[in-house]
Amino acid sequence: MRRLKGWLLLAALLAGLSLPAAEEKKAVPDPWRRALERSLLFPGLGQLGEKQYAKAAVFASAEIACLAQAFIQAVRGNDAYRGYRGAKDAAAAGEWRRQTEKYDRRRNTALLASAGVWVLNMIDIFVFAKKKYGRQAAVAFQPYYDHENHAFGAVLTCHF
Repeated sequence: MRRLKGWLLLAALLAGLSLPAAEEKKAVPDPWRRALERSLLFPGLGQLGEKQYAKAAVFASAEIACLAQAFIQAVRGNDAYRGYRGAKDAAAAGEWRRQTEKYDRRRNTALLASAGVWVLNMIDIFVFAKKKYGRQAAVAFQPYYDHENHAFGAVLTCHF
């Protein structure tokens, strides 16, 4: 009798696990927020999700180029530093030290440029999402190329 009660209790518990629970309402993520989150992960992902393929390619390639340049300059700086530590005389040590500083400055500049690309990416997707999903104020960033002067530039506009 005791075994039967145990089996019935186990069967009831297992049946309870397989019964469909009351339907939970899942919050539908706001598309405006989703676009911002994608761009937060990596520049260009938000634009890609919003089907702005040209902007996505520009932001992603700029970010990849900046990060690759930072990596290359870091490797060169490390090599120059090893040369500095292994230098036999003061003149060679001074030259290796100057090269180390040069590569470190270039690495830092590439990292700063990478952060700038990320910031521009976030501003762009924020403005685009505000326009598309009905927010009130808007700031627009538009890169452009002047064919006549062969120059690149950007326009920043604010609407309130």
